[in-house]
Amino acid sequence: MSRVVVVFLIGAIGISWAAIFGRLAAPAPPVMVALWRMIFAAPFLVGLALARGELPRGRDGWVLLVGGALFALDLTLWYTSLTLTSIANATLLVNTTSLSIGLWSWFTQGERLGWRFWAPAALALGGAGLVVRADLGQGEAVWGDVLAIFGSFAYAAYLIVVKQARARCTALGAMAMATVGALVSLLAYALVMRVPLTGYPANAWWSFLGSAFVTHILGMTCIVWSLRYLRSTFAALALLAQPVGSTALAWLVLGEAIGVEQGLGALAVGVGVVLCARAAGRG
Repeated sequence: MSRVVVVFLIGAIGISWAAIFGRLAAPAPPVMVALWRMIFAAPFLVGLALARGELPRGRDGWVLLVGGALFALDLTLWYTSLTLTSIANATLLVNTTSLSIGLWSWFTQGERLGWRFWAPAALALGGAGLVVRADLGQGEAVWGDVLAIFGSFAYAAYLIVVKQARARCTALGAMAMATVGALVSLLAYALVMRVPLTGYPANAWWSFLGSAFVTHILGMTCIVWSLRYLRSTFAALALLAQPVGSTALAWLVLGEAIGVEQGLGALAVGVGVVLCARAAGRG
């Protein structure tokens, strides 16, 4: 097994813990999980980027700060969805980003999307319908699914914005600046809404630390680095790393199983998203 694949797998395990940390942080509000993840991660990433002379400045820096604000919105919606629906549903639905990006390119840029995109998109949407249908009649669970879907829109917007600056800066620099943007946005929201910054139990603080160092620094950095060297097909499969890993960890750590209908829907979404990503890659 090559070093690149090993690094990718380490990253996949790291980001898979994000949902578990989010759930274990209760009773801390979702926005606090996102905020403290950024507070702990930002000094490390910014310090390293400065030491290597890779911190973006000028227009690119501002673009990445805006992207960070969108990332903050994505995290807030997703962490909130974790308090309402299953980890499997929240993580799967928030990772349907390639559908949103493909539709955005088609709508705004007139980019041609053939049947290789539309057919798997229909499959993924049908699968998402099954996943959400499994939550009907379960009160807040459906709202959790809806928040996760909106989170995927926010993450797609983040990727679209960051792409403008990514060609002129390193992965580390982009991550550092976006993290700062997310931190400022989340802190402003917490202060305006008067969400307590401290006073949480020990389990919440351990979850905050895990989200920052295991998920954000280790997981995301390994994923970003490894995708530079992996084929596009493997990169498309990376979209499934977090949903699959998080679902497995939710079962092992929290005893959270999934039903047959939910499992079939998840499979359809996963296959559809990967095929959509491959079609977009060809374009």
